[in-house]
Amino acid sequence: MQRDPSLDAAIPEDEPDRPGPLSEASLLGAPSTPPGPASADAAPLPISVYPALMGILLAYGVLVVGNGLFATAIPFHALKYGASTFTIGVIQSCYYGGFLLGAFYNRSLIERIGQHRAFVAFTALAALFVMGFAVSETTLTLCVLRLGTGFALMGMYTTVESWLNGSVPNTMRGRVFGSYLTINYLAVSTGQFLLNIGEAGSEGQLLLVAGLFVAAILPITLMQGWPTRVADERLVKRPAIGLFDSVAEMARATPIAIPGCILAGFLYSAFYAIMPVYLTRIGLSIGSLSTLMGVALFGALLMQWPVGRLSDRMDRRTLSRRLAFASAAFCAPLIVFQAHWLVFVLMFLFSAVNFTQYGLIVSHVNDRTVPERRVAVSATLLILFSVGGILGPMIASMAVTLLGPGGLHVFNVVCALSLARVARRAQLLAP
Repeated sequence: MQRDPSLDAAIPEDEPDRPGPLSEASLLGAPSTPPGPASADAAPLPISVYPALMGILLAYGVLVVGNGLFATAIPFHALKYGASTFTIGVIQSCYYGGFLLGAFYNRSLIERIGQHRAFVAFTALAALFVMGFAVSETTLTLCVLRLGTGFALMGMYTTVESWLNGSVPNTMRGRVFGSYLTINYLAVSTGQFLLNIGEAGSEGQLLLVAGLFVAAILPITLMQGWPTRVADERLVKRPAIGLFDSVAEMARATPIAIPGCILAGFLYSAFYAIMPVYLTRIGLSIGSLSTLMGVALFGALLMQWPVGRLSDRMDRRTLSRRLAFASAAFCAPLIVFQAHWLVFVLMFLFSAVNFTQYGLIVSHVNDRTVPERRVAVSATLLILFSVGGILGPMIASMAVTLLGPGGLHVFNVVCALSLARVARRAQLLAP
C-alpha cells in the first residue's frame, strides 16, 4: 500500500504501521489489497483532503444545526401539553431507542446502496419525522416520532463516521475526528441560538428544523466528498460478523469501548435532555437558557481539535481518564451552588472537557480495528452509545425529581468518576 511521503515526516519512528485507509471497496467487503494497480483512494489521505471532504462536512454541519435546535425545543414542546420532567426524559430517551433499532437495519442498507445515497435517504426520513412531531400532541405519538428521528439519524452518523475513520491513518485519526466533532459542536451551539426565533417548542420552530434537514441534502448532492461506488463484480464479499460477535471481539481488543461508550451516552444525553429542565428550575429565562446552552457547546467546540491532536501523541485512554476527573470537578460545586454566573462558567468548562470523550473512545477503538470491520465497528459503537442515551435521561430525570435541580450534577459526577475508573482499568487489561 502506497503512503504519502508528507505523512511519514509527521509519524514518530516508534509508531506502529497500523491499517490506514478504507476505500468503499473495503467497506463493501472487497479484499484490502485488490488485484491490479492501486487506485488513488487506496492511499492515506493527507491533510489537504479537507477541501475534498467539504461536501460531507458542510452537509453534516447544516443537519446538526437543525438537530441541536430540535433536541432543545422538544422539552418546551412537551411542556406545552403538561408533560412532567420524567415524561420528557422518556420522550428524549426514545431518540436513542431509535439509534438502537437503526443499528440492526441501517448497516445492511448502507452496505447495499452506498454511503452517499444512504445519507440522502436517512436525512430526508428524519425531516419527515420532525414534521410529524410538530403537529403531534400525545405522549405516545411524540415517543414514536422521536424514535423515528433516532432511527434515521443513526444511519446518517454511521455513514459519515465509517467513511471518515476509514480515510485516515491512525496518526491523523484524532485530528480528523476532532475536526468532525468541532463542526458538530459548532453546529449544535448555533442551533441553540435559533431557540430565540419564535416561541420555544412551537410548530413553526420545529418546521424550521425540518427545513434545515432538507437543506443538508444539497451540499452532499452538489459537492464532492464521497468515494465512487465500486462495481459489484469487482467486490469479493467477506463473511458478515454478527452484532454480539462484534461486541465480544471489541470487548477483548478494547476494554474501554463498551462501558466507555455507555457512560459517554449517559453524560451526553442527560445534558441535552435534562439541562434545559435544570436551567428552568433554577430560574433562567428562555433567552438566558438558549445563550447558556450555546456558550456551553461552544466550549465543547473549542476543545475538539486540540484534544484530538494531543490524543495522537499520547495514550488516548490516559487522556480520557484525566478529562473525566476534570468533568467531575467542574460539576461537583453545582450540586450545592446555583448562582447563575457560576452555572455559566462551570457548564462552559464541563462541556469543554466532557464532550471530547466519545471522540477519544472511537479513535482508540478504530486504532485497533482492521479496515473491513469499519462499518460494523461504527454501528456497534453507536449502539453502545445509544444504550447510555436511552437510560441517561431517565436516570437523570429521576435524580432531579428526588434530589432537586442539583440531582443532575450528582448524576454527572458519578458517571464521570466511573468513566475515569473504566479508562484506568482498560489500560491494565490491554496495554
